[in-house]
Amino acid sequence: MNAIILLGPPGAGKGSLAESLVREGYTHVSTGDMLREAFKNETAVGLEAKSYMDRGALVPDDVIINIIRERLGDAPADEKFMFDGFPRTLNQAQGLDQLITDLNGVITHVIMMECPDEMIIKRLSGRRICRSCGAVYHVTNKPSKVDGVCDFDGGELYQRDDDNEDTVRNRLSVYTEQTKPLVAYYADKNLICPIDASGSIQLSVDSALSYLNG
Repeated sequence: MNAIILLGPPGAGKGSLAESLVREGYTHVSTGDMLREAFKNETAVGLEAKSYMDRGALVPDDVIINIIRERLGDAPADEKFMFDGFPRTLNQAQGLDQLITDLNGVITHVIMMECPDEMIIKRLSGRRICRSCGAVYHVTNKPSKVDGVCDFDGGELYQRDDDNEDTVRNRLSVYTEQTKPLVAYYADKNLICPIDASGSIQLSVDSALSYLNG
């Protein structure tokens, strides 16, 4: 079992890169999806996680790791996993390392998507979403035909609260502080693979694949 990790600030294009890598044979690991599946199936670890969430508490890292263990434990030996949005902390990274080792797997690459803050702010603060169908636009990169109106159903386009400039700057600051220990941790293991995410998503995909297939 091999695994890769995607790291990058909000707006760097991790979601689009993940979609492309799924087409290259990687299984996208979403801890949110795993939690929902564990709740639905009422597994022991799922019910444990739900007990924390029902009282408004954060699900402990060891419970999250056990939910991932349930998903990866039955995987074929040649399956390739891709983690996006996890780990977020050094403790989670260490727990994931131990889990992958326990399953006789290896983390092969940590794809680090790099993009200037000002470009990310322009990307996110210019995003607009249709209230009716959820279609996504951008005021400069992908504008609607009529300002403020969805091309598909005529719905109102709005800006999410977390996409305004001040909030984006704060999100980037939090990301930078949160990620520093992770970057140092994986750099010590020679796993960091930096790519320039300031261009097109295809350039990001090509750069990532050059590491993964090289």
